[in-house]
Amino acid sequence: MTGFTFFRRTVVLVAAALTLSQSLKAQSLSQGASTFHILGLQANGLVYAWGHGGNGQLGNDDNDNSSTPVKVVKGEYSGTTYLGDDTDNKITEVAVAYYHSIALASDGTVYAFGYNGNGRLGNNSTSSSDTPVKVVNGEYSGTSYLGDNSSNKIISVAAGRNHSVALAADGTVYTWGSSDYGQLGNNSTGTYSDESTPLKVLKGAYSGSLFLGDDSDNKITAISAGYHSVALAADGTVYAWGLN
Repeated sequence: MTGFTFFRRTVVLVAAALTLSQSLKAQSLSQGASTFHILGLQANGLVYAWGHGGNGQLGNDDNDNSSTPVKVVKGEYSGTTYLGDDTDNKITEVAVAYYHSIALASDGTVYAFGYNGNGRLGNNSTSSSDTPVKVVNGEYSGTSYLGDNSSNKIISVAAGRNHSVALAADGTVYTWGSSDYGQLGNNSTGTYSDESTPLKVLKGAYSGSLFLGDDSDNKITAISAGYHSVALAADGTVYAWGLN
């Protein structure tokens, strides 16, 4: 990244924050692994997107680019019109990748929109969506959707270049999308190992029994993703898998 490019992106982020703050305080901005679009989360739970929208990653029921923030529509979210507009179930975190976006609701459920190659939206499909879809449960212990078990909500999400990661309250980690570099952590690589529903990351070098984070005395507390995935344990150790 050149100094000029960094400066330009910083200006864009600051300008966007100021734009959002004209009506309501901007709570967070996410650019993450993306160089093409940005998400902004307001304190009231609403989500805004701007930048490249050619794959539906702006979530506004359109595939056009936008140089100004647009409001993400609700899609499969339980609100009225826009993602996060239910005051009892606000959006609390957002993450972006190259061509898709992820949003976490306060009830623990997860929504994704944009390009769905490799199954990175997690809805048991590879069809892209320009409105939010609800991530299904896969290997998660809920009923139908990821995070729908109130005793083990999803508490954080991350977006890699072409995969997605979620952290549950019990410390276990879930991934879906491309596994071309082993970034799903399921001891498998290659196109035929892609997953369109969440799978539970195996423990690898972690001290647990079978899955990453399954030691209740040393839960995973934070996650991140790019071409690889990273997890931080409560004891301060860091685990990584994927492209090296």
